[in-house]
Amino acid sequence: MDTSSFFTQGYVPPTAFYFEVVFIGNANSKMDSSFQEVSGLKVTIETMEKKEGEDNVFVHHIPKSFKYDDLVLKRCLMKGSELEKWVKDAIEDFKFKPLNISLRLLSSNPEKKDVGTSNPVPLAVWNIEQAYPVSWELGGLSSTKNELAIETLTLKYRKFTKTL
Repeated sequence: MDTSSFFTQGYVPPTAFYFEVVFIGNANSKMDSSFQEVSGLKVTIETMEKKEGEDNVFVHHIPKSFKYDDLVLKRCLMKGSELEKWVKDAIEDFKFKPLNISLRLLSSNPEKKDVGTSNPVPLAVWNIEQAYPVSWELGGLSSTKNELAIETLTLKYRKFTKTL
């Protein structure tokens, strides 16, 4: 039974908590990619206003260019990782190495696995091109709370495409 359409009987909407972030292009090793939150995957078409003749009543909006929001990744503070080195090179040493990123929304259904493996099946995949760090932030620290120290990484990127 096809369960890919919202209108199909038995359709189960995908959950937003089971995903993976894969950094592509780091030849040295696989970059750690466990994040508790990903946001900012957004594209907007900017428009230019054009008035019709001398009449101020009619205004046309003409598509001009694409604008992509910053990609924001949040996770527990980790020391000594490849990702930390990549960010440090950019922010402290001003050495930028743009990387491609694959954001994959995975099936939380234990019955849906890739054939021949135990890997979960991707339900949707977004490929983010030429990402590089522009900001790093340590979340608030408080002696009255029992919480993990959270780091926030903000990335600029050229564009993204949905491939699945």
